[in-house]
Amino acid sequence: MVTPTEQNSSELVPQGPAVIAIKLPFDLEERLLTFPFLHALFEHYPKAKFHLITPEKQIEVLNLLPFEAYYHEFDENEISSVFDVYRYTAFAKIHNVDLFISLTNSFPDACLGLGFRAKKRLGFSDGWKTLVLNEKINRPVNHHVVEDFLALYKLHVGVEVNPRMKVMSRELPSIIAEWDTRPYIAINISPLRDAQIHQEWIDLISMFDSQRIVLFASEEQEKAQEMLDLFIKYLPPQNTYENFLYKNWIDLGKMLAFAHGVITFNGALGAFSAYVGTRTIILYDTDDPRRTAPFYFIADVSILSAADSGSVHPVVEQGGLKKRVMFNMEQVFSRACGFFRL
Repeated sequence: MVTPTEQNSSELVPQGPAVIAIKLPFDLEERLLTFPFLHALFEHYPKAKFHLITPEKQIEVLNLLPFEAYYHEFDENEISSVFDVYRYTAFAKIHNVDLFISLTNSFPDACLGLGFRAKKRLGFSDGWKTLVLNEKINRPVNHHVVEDFLALYKLHVGVEVNPRMKVMSRELPSIIAEWDTRPYIAINISPLRDAQIHQEWIDLISMFDSQRIVLFASEEQEKAQEMLDLFIKYLPPQNTYENFLYKNWIDLGKMLAFAHGVITFNGALGAFSAYVGTRTIILYDTDDPRRTAPFYFIADVSILSAADSGSVHPVVEQGGLKKRVMFNMEQVFSRACGFFRL
């Protein structure tokens, strides 16, 4: 649980539901992309008690929200059918729900609102979900994920969120020594491909000169640690390198928040880095940045996508030939120098 901010204690917002329960997505990146919606809702209903139903995995990211809420964990397969709904709602200790919101496309998730006997049940409608939701819209097509959630906000509240809204995490302390006198760039070496750290990172890092570079892995951290010591030996000596090992994503956020800049492939880390306020370069070799890039977060982000840069390089993946983009690291380096003001 976190401390409420000044926005959360405003007396100017009209009275609303006393208890609000929200079912969050399982995927971490999509969960992070609900944060602009959560900020808007928390600020609209500052006196409500919020209950966030969230996956146990990386639950700590919710502690970055600058608002007060109760967190209710669930395991990956715990709410997989309508038969699980009664059991979960009976033991969840969420009572007198006025408003239930499902931020997923799951029918069992939508049924949680019935299990809680919520007066209003808000969510995306299709198929059977139309029978259990009484405030509903079809999920917008070809929109940004954040805009999908903000469409639910507009339906419920009756007004649109400011499209220039930028959200930011609560304030974090530093975790890297001498961050102010010896600034550093953070590079996420995930994802691992073919069980190794990719040559692209060596090509990019070799272009820097006299930089302090913190290396970390947002995915498969234990496996990455087995390779990082050897990987650093291949890096040029003109820079200084640090291998950052973290216990949880709160510690990871503390490191990112004080970085001079972050470079990462697309995924949850890009949204997380932008949320804690750090300039972030995101290399999109998969997914569509128009759908998932963290544009509604406080930090400036710079996007390089497969359509902008890189050459197609064939790699063997899962027994078949699959094409993957190899980014032009000279272009990435040039972007970093200008964007991070090196």
